[in-house]
Amino acid sequence: MILRRLSQSLKDQNWAAITIEFVLLVVGVFLGIQVANWNESRADGARARAYMVRLQSDFDTDLQTIQRSEDYWGKVRDYGKQAIRYFETGEKVEGSAWKTVRAFYQASQIQQWYAVDATYQEMRSSGELGLIHDQTLRAAMSRYYSGTVSAAYLHSLQPEYRKIVRGLTPQVVTDHIWAKCVHTPNRDQQFLLDCDSPISEAEAQAVLDGYLQDPKLMPELRFWVANQGVASLAIRNYKPILRDLQARAEAEATP
Repeated sequence: MILRRLSQSLKDQNWAAITIEFVLLVVGVFLGIQVANWNESRADGARARAYMVRLQSDFDTDLQTIQRSEDYWGKVRDYGKQAIRYFETGEKVEGSAWKTVRAFYQASQIQQWYAVDATYQEMRSSGELGLIHDQTLRAAMSRYYSGTVSAAYLHSLQPEYRKIVRGLTPQVVTDHIWAKCVHTPNRDQQFLLDCDSPISEAEAQAVLDGYLQDPKLMPELRFWVANQGVASLAIRNYKPILRDLQARAEAEATP
């Protein structure tokens, strides 16, 4: 409509009308662009807030899995120290050969840990990290997710000790431990439980004697216990980082 009137005014050389129509045209185009930009900005803001909510959930999940991993690895490490103490001093766990055998076996358990990075990787692959206005948050997330790769690697190691001790453990003991001494509610969780012995104390002592006859067993156990300590420390240090990330993500999600 405006263009048609402008064209007619040009034919009539009506300069006053031409000026008015031109101004109206420019203003109309400007307002149209502004409205489009505003709508796009609103859409970006909504996507950013949705991402922030998901990131907060990811950070919370990581905090929970770190705590579970600390508890689990702490128990595995305690079993390893009990086994080392028996080797070095002859002291059995609570005076029981069976409980000492159980300590040797449970010291070989592993449980992987990895950061939940699905939301971050989605934003990264789609080029939408720029939706996060807080540059400090973007940089902190990058450092966190790149750093957790090494922690995840430490938790994924398959120790030689695991192979040795399980090769020396009678099948009846192995079957019993997995049936009665380990509870695995899902693929990401495992609990180590107290349990009675499937064999006599004399038979358990024979198993212990077999363990100590392998020259590689104790050096590998010492290495494994040390590795667990490093792995637990690595993820424990992420707790304050995750809490800071949560706070920044919450602030970013606030309209």
